[in-house]
Amino acid sequence: RDGKLVVVSRDLTRFTDASFLVPTLQAALDDWRRISPHLAAMAESLENNAVPSARFHEHDAHSPLPRAYQWADGSAY
Repeated sequence: RDGKLVVVSRDLTRFTDASFLVPTLQAALDDWRRISPHLAAMAESLENNAVPSARFHEHDAHSPLPRAYQWADGSAY
C-alpha cells in the first residue's frame, strides 16, 4: 500500500532497493537520526557500483509520501 523505499543514483538512471533497511520513506523520516547515515552510505555505494542496481524509470515511481497520516480541519480559519 505504501510502496517500498529505494535509493536513486545522482544521474537518475539506476536505483537500489533500500527496503531491507527501512520499508518506506515515512518510516525513514520517523527514525531519521538512525537511518540517514545508512541511506547516505547506500547512496555512495550505488554511485560506486558497489551494490546491485537496476535501471530507474521515473514513470514506475510513485509518490514518496502517498498518504497523509493526519487530518487537520482548517475550515474555521
